[in-house]
Amino acid sequence: MNRTTVWLMIAAIVLGAAAGFFFQSRRHQEAPVLPAAAPKQEEPPAADNEPLTRFPVPPSATAESEPAEPLPAMQESDPALLEALGRLVDPNRLGELFVVKDMINRFVVTVDNLPRAKLPLRTLPTLPVPGKFLVIDKGIGKAEIAPDNYRRYTRYTAFFDALDSRGIAAVYFHFYPLIQQAYQDLGYKSAYFNDRLIAAIDDLLAAPDVTDPVPLMQPSVLYKYADPQLEALSSGQKIMIRIGHDNAAKVKAKLRELREVLTNRDINR
Repeated sequence: MNRTTVWLMIAAIVLGAAAGFFFQSRRHQEAPVLPAAAPKQEEPPAADNEPLTRFPVPPSATAESEPAEPLPAMQESDPALLEALGRLVDPNRLGELFVVKDMINRFVVTVDNLPRAKLPLRTLPTLPVPGKFLVIDKGIGKAEIAPDNYRRYTRYTAFFDALDSRGIAAVYFHFYPLIQQAYQDLGYKSAYFNDRLIAAIDDLLAAPDVTDPVPLMQPSVLYKYADPQLEALSSGQKIMIRIGHDNAAKVKAKLRELREVLTNRDINR
């Protein structure tokens, strides 16, 4: 398994993240693509009083991951990863889906914030979803998500669904030292990123199963869910609703599979 498969997993875990950018954009106006910026935590990290590691990266999996070669320095990791990715998938497709700068940091910041109320848009690992957010206008500041809008995310869902979870886990474990380093650089000196990743996956899996219609309101220039319980969800759970029920069901099935492998329940089977 090529080591760069991990970056496919990185984008896939947050495959709907860019959807929020268009969901909150101005009506009938395309949101600008923000320039890549150095990842920055928008909310201060929680105090370092977290419990001991719940989901340790298995030493055996780390030792057996491929390829057995030294990891690059964090600041030098992008070129090598992009070169390897170009041998794995169509480079043109990569340019359509990914922000190819500061990839480890973008992954870590995004995963850390998925269970939070806000997701830093400047540090998303994926590019904004093409097209405008589609709604059915109900008049006087009211609307519903248009069913055609969910089709904008089907290529992300198909991309995610086709990934090999066991191979992804092996590569993730191989790259874990750099990922943990990036997490500690956010201020979590005694916390463990794999625990946070599992927490983010669990939060996505806990997203309510919502079917059409999904009512919206527009009190100003931004759309919000008309249901206050939906509006109070985490940023990651809101993403699961925005991509549509059918897409979300496929994503959840893959996330359950990934969680099983990442928690080392079947890594050696």
